[in-house]
Amino acid sequence: MELFDDMDKKTKLLVFPPVIGVVFVLAVVLIYPDPGMIAASLLFSLMVSVSPFAVWKYFRVKKIKDMEKQFPNFLRDLVEGKKSGLTLTEALEDTSKNEYGELNEEVDKMAKQLSWNLSFDEVMEKFSERVAESDLMGRTVKIIMEAKRSGGQVVSAMETVSADVSSLIEMEEKRKSKMSQHAAVMYVIYFMFVVITVILSKILVPMTTDLAGGEEMMIGAGGGVCSAPMQPVEGIICTIFESFALALGLGAEGGAYYEGLFMSMVLVQGIFSGLLIGQIRNNSTVSGFKHSVIMTGVGLVVYILAARYVTIEII
Repeated sequence: MELFDDMDKKTKLLVFPPVIGVVFVLAVVLIYPDPGMIAASLLFSLMVSVSPFAVWKYFRVKKIKDMEKQFPNFLRDLVEGKKSGLTLTEALEDTSKNEYGELNEEVDKMAKQLSWNLSFDEVMEKFSERVAESDLMGRTVKIIMEAKRSGGQVVSAMETVSADVSSLIEMEEKRKSKMSQHAAVMYVIYFMFVVITVILSKILVPMTTDLAGGEEMMIGAGGGVCSAPMQPVEGIICTIFESFALALGLGAEGGAYYEGLFMSMVLVQGIFSGLLIGQIRNNSTVSGFKHSVIMTGVGLVVYILAARYVTIEII
């Protein structure tokens, strides 16, 4: 229990979900050792292992970005306090009464640490450690501390840094606005990819099913690739894709392997396209998590509905 309590949230999310996923897979292997169930449990355990940390990381990055936007206001208030005759410690305690949005929690922590007789330098260093994900705030704190230790004009340095940070944030917002157009284009490209995948599946899956003839097949008579005899690795691959399709009610009459393969293409393309959008717009892959969820969710729904209810006849 003490070890559990000492772990921070990030460590818990990195450790416990994967452990739960592994335990789940082992339980399935021991209780119901069916290849299809094992493949499905592997997919489920992968989602359980990755999703909690990805969700936490997404909201953490969003919070850090909001804190960066308020950081110049915090520095300006410190400068105003210093100019009014307060020490840096007194100015920091005074700014804790102001409103800084997501930065409020950190400013309150700094004010409390000052009340515990920690020095201004120690408080700022601890703040820098807590927001280590932000290079912008980390570099700013280091510049202020170096100016203070070298005996320079701390107020002048803080004013300059505050103006520079504001300019950088403004430039980042402009870049983000321009990159939004590229993000929209990537959405269009992805959904074109989904439509093309649907068309290919409606044309190729029936063809492979017809070509299967009387060969001995695995689940759902996928055709060709999943024909017997197979190597063990080939059997595992076929089982994974077929189980994926059959779990969603596709390929029951044949072609389950190919239905699962096409759905996997839609899934993988959606995940990485979303992450790429996050990198382009916000310079952070994790911030693209929401785009990945939107793309994969809509893409899979469109594919499944089209696979069930759309018919394409080849003349």
